[in-house]
Amino acid sequence: MKRIFLILLTSPLLLFSMEEDYAIGSELQSERSSAIALYHYRADAVRLKTARDFSFSAHDFVSHAAIDARDIYKARKGDIIRLEESYRNGKIFRVSLLSDKVSRKKYFVLSEDLKKLFLINPESS
Repeated sequence: MKRIFLILLTSPLLLFSMEEDYAIGSELQSERSSAIALYHYRADAVRLKTARDFSFSAHDFVSHAAIDARDIYKARKGDIIRLEESYRNGKIFRVSLLSDKVSRKKYFVLSEDLKKLFLINPESS
């Protein structure tokens, strides 16, 4: 009984300690199409983060966090982004898209979406 109680107490600590801290200057690569969405405006990323944090209802989510599709870039397979600056205690990052295929180079991304990308070793590039 004591072991079960101990496991129940320590399991949340183990689960939440897995959160990664991304360093400025890190490069991440998308290994599949539409892995994450990059937002052109920081305000769009902030509104979406707020709506996710407070679990808005469908109607409130659409009215509060509606983002123009022209200001969203869906990452394609092989796209590489570099983290440049963090906002809101590391919850939102400004990134540079290292691709010549797009006209816009600066975007914003939510840190929870970065889990879908893979870190590139600087030695291998």
